[in-house]
Amino acid sequence: MKNKYYTPEIEEFHVGFEVTYNHFNKRIIHVIKEDELNYGDYQGVTDFYEIIKNEPLVKYLDKEDIESLGFSYYKTHPGMEQMEFDKGEYELTYDPNFKGKQWLRINLEGEGDVTLFSGSIKNKSELKKLLKQLNIK
Repeated sequence: MKNKYYTPEIEEFHVGFEVTYNHFNKRIIHVIKEDELNYGDYQGVTDFYEIIKNEPLVKYLDKEDIESLGFSYYKTHPGMEQMEFDKGEYELTYDPNFKGKQWLRINLEGEGDVTLFSGSIKNKSELKKLLKQLNIK
């Protein structure tokens, strides 16, 4: 994937969402807090507005993000960018360029592997949310 970052849609923002933005000509990494999305809190809305107006960017999911969530890299398919990771009984297959999207499959290993998820994941925040929904710790 050529671009490492993208501009997020407003609908992507949620508590725990990791975003970078310009602050006095420096890129700041920021994790969205609940009060920033609570429109009854003036200071939170002001902070959120500062992020939105200052070129927010989100890093596309990559190998390092997956490893930071406890998965261990173990192989790359020859001639492809597709990578395999494992975490206990779970296997994660990642392809950063599948049909131009970040593609991910999570399987529960054992007798007759079961696919728990197969689809596009843009960033680490989305993957963290998905792992929580799948109860993968």
